Amino acid sequence: MPLISNDSVSVALFGAAPDTGNMGVSALYRSFLHAMGRRLPNLRPLVFDNGLGERQDSFRVDDRPLAVTRFGARGGHRYYRAENIQTMAALSSFGVGASLNRGLALIDGCDAIMDVSGGDSFSDIYGPQRFRNIVLPKIIAARRKRRLLLLPQTYGPFKDPKHRALAREAVLGAGQAWSRDLRSHEILKDLLGSDYDPQVHRTGVDMAFGLTPESPPQAVVDQFADWFAGSTPVIGLNVSGMIWGVDGTSAQKFGFKADYRALLRRLLEWILDNSDVNVMLVPHVFAPDGATRSDSAASAELVASLTGGRDRATRIRLVPDLPNEQQLKWLIARASWFCGTRMHATIAGLSTGVATSSIVYSDKALGVFETCGQGGQMVDPRKAGTEECLVRMQELFQQRDAVRESLAKALVDVRGRLNQQMDDIARFAIPRTLPQSGQP
Repeated sequence: MPLISNDSVSVALFGAAPDTGNMGVSALYRSFLHAMGRRLPNLRPLVFDNGLGERQDSFRVDDRPLAVTRFGARGGHRYYRAENIQTMAALSSFGVGASLNRGLALIDGCDAIMDVSGGDSFSDIYGPQRFRNIVLPKIIAARRKRRLLLLPQTYGPFKDPKHRALAREAVLGAGQAWSRDLRSHEILKDLLGSDYDPQVHRTGVDMAFGLTPESPPQAVVDQFADWFAGSTPVIGLNVSGMIWGVDGTSAQKFGFKADYRALLRRLLEWILDNSDVNVMLVPHVFAPDGATRSDSAASAELVASLTGGRDRATRIRLVPDLPNEQQLKWLIARASWFCGTRMHATIAGLSTGVATSSIVYSDKALGVFETCGQGGQMVDPRKAGTEECLVRMQELFQQRDAVRESLAKALVDVRGRLNQQMDDIARFAIPRTLPQSGQP
């Protein structure tokens, strides 16, 4: 990859905090810093997370250390905290704001602000509070007159007209806005109308396609060593704790016709009864208290719900809580088929050439899968009942060998687009007064 600039470049990153417990968000954080650090060796990153105060952290780009400044940007009602995103937004319109708020002072010192919205959270389907937390950093950047780039992400849906108008304002304040697939790009075009500019509003791919797998600790590898060394295929399954919920009703909030819990249980039982594969359950969102959104708790409940008792359970192993996105990707890459509900869990499969299917809960997955020529590898429980979804999932499982070859061909183009995209994003970060490598 090309060296874009040796000059010192300061970039703030919003929407990819590494402390959420969501490995998809952490994958965006790590992928971004790796890509930018390789192209801008003297990068000075400022990462907004969920912590308190200003802290110094370290990160490695290949074999080189990279110093990272972290500062909190949080929602909530503690408006007296410097990290409160609504307080930062309220002060951002005033010239003295930086003297009153350390977060704004740090933003003012950046050459560019980059925002990825968790990859797929720039929407109001997760509620108004979540939408405000996502949109406010973009508004703050415009008010502080910082150059803003929206990293490859999904746009919408926006159900509330007021939210849609605010989202449009935020996008228009960006010097570049990237969508992560063609379907999302069409939504972006519709949002902008006559203000759409193909030179500014561009199509890319999800940055997590560039995440490098990393071997887990030996103790974890040992738990699966006999499976990986054997001739029996291993498949992976990701259960979303958000959809599984605590009482079986969470899926209804997303408009499911199918019973998500019953679909997973019946799919798993069918696979175990009709094949010799071993099944690796791969959580991708962790909650330390085993809360509703924890994939680990949902996976354990799925195993407990199986009929047939121990005979079936001997062919199922749950990946232990492993809050490292690279290590989870390493495990997923060893599956002969992967089925997930969490978007970035499936991206880990797709990007490593694993035949991958998805049980979707929103429209965001289709565009990403189509990027890899895999638009047919998903089931939508919002449109079909449990029985129909089950039959389709059985078909996708049986097609896994044929799918793998087509995916391998598509990934050649995806990786090329990813590299070009990150080159262009790195160039945007460079202050206008500095020369760029290869530029007059």
